[in-house]
Amino acid sequence: MIYVTGDIHGEVDISKLNTQNFSQAKEGDYLIICGDFGLIWDIKPSKNEEYWLKWLSKKPWTTLFVDGNHENFDRLKNYPITEKWGGKVQKIYDKVYHLMRGEIYTIEGKKIFTFGGALSHDKMYRREGISWWEDELPSKEECECAMANLKSVEDTIDIIITHDAPKSIARRYGYDRVDMSQVYATDKEDITAFLEHISHFVNYKQWYCGHYHMDFDDSDSFHFLYQTILKIDM
Repeated sequence: MIYVTGDIHGEVDISKLNTQNFSQAKEGDYLIICGDFGLIWDIKPSKNEEYWLKWLSKKPWTTLFVDGNHENFDRLKNYPITEKWGGKVQKIYDKVYHLMRGEIYTIEGKKIFTFGGALSHDKMYRREGISWWEDELPSKEECECAMANLKSVEDTIDIIITHDAPKSIARRYGYDRVDMSQVYATDKEDITAFLEHISHFVNYKQWYCGHYHMDFDDSDSFHFLYQTILKIDM
């Protein structure tokens, strides 16, 4: 069985995964976190990170996550890349894996497309390389790779997992009204515009995102997640 939830922000919101809150998970199940995993955050590996990664590894399920905007990308990119479930992954710890941008995985018989990242609107309160990283946004190469992978499956997917939302959906709730070029000069892509683009041609059954700290269904097929843990049953 596959479950999905929103951001955990390291130890800040990890309590929702306590056994009493998530007792339905069994050995061999999967839990996907929609970004802001946050347990690769400190400048150097810390005892606190080790504690929580070990805590996750002892759970019956396997933890999978896409990156959000609150990850230490300088450290994350140094984890070796391997292949699992038909796509590229980074093993972070026993039973803890990073699902990479633009990859397609087959898990429990479901084709899952993943694309992490988002723009930090609080960048002005953060320090580059300490609490903010430009790699929170995708590169042109990552977007092109995603498009090629989608084409390889004829643009047909069961599940899409992202951290951010397509531009039109974000704006419906008052978000994504910041001009990226006015935030900082970058060669990165506008992620909400990219997600908007794929939303118009990819055939998908369910789309889950985090980032907005709300639990809300925009439609029968698009879901914002934060504290809720949903079973993907389709």
